[in-house]
Amino acid sequence: MRGEVISVDSFSGHGLISGEDAGRYSFAASATRTALRIGDKVDFVGTNGVATDIIALSAPISGIGVAEYGYSRPSAGTGYNFLSAVFSFNGRLRRSHFWISWAIMCATWLVTFWMPLLNVVFYFVLLWTNLAVGAKRFHDMGKTGWLIAIPWTALILVQVITLGGVGYSYINDPQSLASDGPTALLIVIGLLAIIAVPLSLGFWLWLGIADSQPGRNKYGPNPKNPVDDTANTFS
Repeated sequence: MRGEVISVDSFSGHGLISGEDAGRYSFAASATRTALRIGDKVDFVGTNGVATDIIALSAPISGIGVAEYGYSRPSAGTGYNFLSAVFSFNGRLRRSHFWISWAIMCATWLVTFWMPLLNVVFYFVLLWTNLAVGAKRFHDMGKTGWLIAIPWTALILVQVITLGGVGYSYINDPQSLASDGPTALLIVIGLLAIIAVPLSLGFWLWLGIADSQPGRNKYGPNPKNPVDDTANTFS
């Protein structure tokens, strides 16, 4: 029977073929006679949803050979790219690179915090890097990067509610706010800090601990095993 390879995962050593009979057949690396890539036309023996004795009818990409019936564990991924990790919103970011990026951002903030004017500039730079790192971490989990807006939206909402409450109190009793306002405002800020800080730390801790989505997703190849699926192969 003939078909087309629609999925290959060099990490697990399994794949999926769409047969000419409209059925889908799973296969293991040991069932292949040649290198396989997504989109390859193959000839195979299909039994009970399992493909065996698979031969690629389209030639494999030059330079990506395979050992017959073999499978080797993929590489551990590429090294850390600073500019891509902290400034780009494209692609995926693995956990170890997430924490490296956070260490760099925290060190930068500690240094620039004490520098007048420069700390304002770096505030916006670090805001950008914060969003970029978080978005790519979500991409690595197979989720939209827009989810990084959750903690920032929550923070803005809390600030709006706080300012709205202060404004409402001033309209109703200007004198009371003038005498007790500073103390009340400090209490509100303290309560918000008690609530917001643990929630924010929990959010980022979860983002840094959650595992990558196995294999390639719509945001790119798995950074632990950056093998593009257009040339993904068992070897």
